[in-house]
Amino acid sequence: MLDTDRAVVVKQILHSGPLTRGLREDKVVKSLLKATFLCIFVFAVAGLMTAQTGAPISSFPRFNPGPCDFSNQFYNDNGLDASATAELNSEPDGRFGTFRQTGPPATGSQVNWVADSTNCAAKDPTRRNFRILATTGGNSDDGNSPFSCADQGGAFATPPCAGQPGIPETVEFISILAFIHNQNAFIGSPGAVQQSYSRTVGAINGGLDGVQQNAGETISLTPGTDAGGNTTGLNPRGISTQYLVSNFEAYAAQNQFLPNGQFAAGPCSVGMNANQGRTVPNPCFPVNDTFVNGHTLSNVATPNLRQDWRFATNRNAMDGSDNNCISTDPTVCPNGVHDSPFGYFCDDLLGMWVLTYFWFLQPPNTTDPVCGPIFHAIGSANGFSPDGFPVILTAHELNDELEANNCGAEGQEDPGGTDGGAAWLVCPALPDPRNGGITTDAFLDVVRNRNGNAIDTFVLNQFSCLQKGGKFCFESAPGQ
Repeated sequence: MLDTDRAVVVKQILHSGPLTRGLREDKVVKSLLKATFLCIFVFAVAGLMTAQTGAPISSFPRFNPGPCDFSNQFYNDNGLDASATAELNSEPDGRFGTFRQTGPPATGSQVNWVADSTNCAAKDPTRRNFRILATTGGNSDDGNSPFSCADQGGAFATPPCAGQPGIPETVEFISILAFIHNQNAFIGSPGAVQQSYSRTVGAINGGLDGVQQNAGETISLTPGTDAGGNTTGLNPRGISTQYLVSNFEAYAAQNQFLPNGQFAAGPCSVGMNANQGRTVPNPCFPVNDTFVNGHTLSNVATPNLRQDWRFATNRNAMDGSDNNCISTDPTVCPNGVHDSPFGYFCDDLLGMWVLTYFWFLQPPNTTDPVCGPIFHAIGSANGFSPDGFPVILTAHELNDELEANNCGAEGQEDPGGTDGGAAWLVCPALPDPRNGGITTDAFLDVVRNRNGNAIDTFVLNQFSCLQKGGKFCFESAPGQ
């Protein structure tokens, strides 16, 4: 049975306005840290000084909460159907706290989540009492995250990385709560269990003096067509969760070598290839879930990936990194008002992502005169995956190096679920993994070499420093 969700006043924070589709993942954040401060809470002030060294610190201030699953009510308030028979609460790949306590990403004696009545709903009524231990590590787009800044050797312009000399890449940690395969998981979509939703919050009848009256605000979702052409649930401002989430991409790199050792130059999906003007190659790599050892294994579970995730948390309306223009003065905004694509930490309250797959069109040992040198140059800077491909860390590398030279491609699964794999993720990025955000019982979920070692030791080391000392390795130790 599902937990009974306690009531909580939730403000539905969704901006209106058309999406400027030219805003791709190569828009660079100007001051995401400022926006994060404003939207979430005041982070601990930490000097970006020398690397943390010495023995693990056993005691440090712990005030940032570990991640927990959201309550049913909070999912519903924000447009994702939490009905008992909706996808969120069903196989395959149902939400942590109900499904998948063991199995990938957990291995051996690890578990992905634990019941916790002390640190979840008791501290945040938008949560339910299941705390997530699986902590997925990766990188934020284009050299910027709330906590780290990397220039990428000048290959793509980023804000100055002052105070962080020698940091090779950005760091991001997320909690994978659920995989969503079909748009009918959104309230108001065709086939959704809930075709509409309404809840009044903040109503006052009497108050302290017995005379105050406030009708409250109504959170509502009704079927309609959003700015992206999707038939789905719209809030009173005409915005859908599906449209909002489409602005935040999580980049997955699936393995492209089949069990027989053949290289597959593209996915087994008509739509994903057609969007690139291509037909399905032979052979192709599968993009559907499988069932292994009694568990549903997502097509984007860690065993199926060749490198760690990239996340677009750097897209933010508050600091201008989305290139919005909201003045009605034509001399200020000559192309008109554009008030999207929102801000990840401010508007995407469920921490959802639309899943964008990217792949290589040539094998790693290619002798192609164009792609071969590109693969070598990127790999020399970022390292190589276990199958020999260069690790991709930025939009510049994907868009301007690989795709522009016909060496790589990207695509998204059919929102109607026909491809059989994940189309969206409910995977909130940790707003601040320091000072308790990475709990003592959490484990790191990253792609590893065949010998079991993480392919990205920088992310591994940051997780260890956070767990043992409460800060990143490149920060000073608590109390200094």
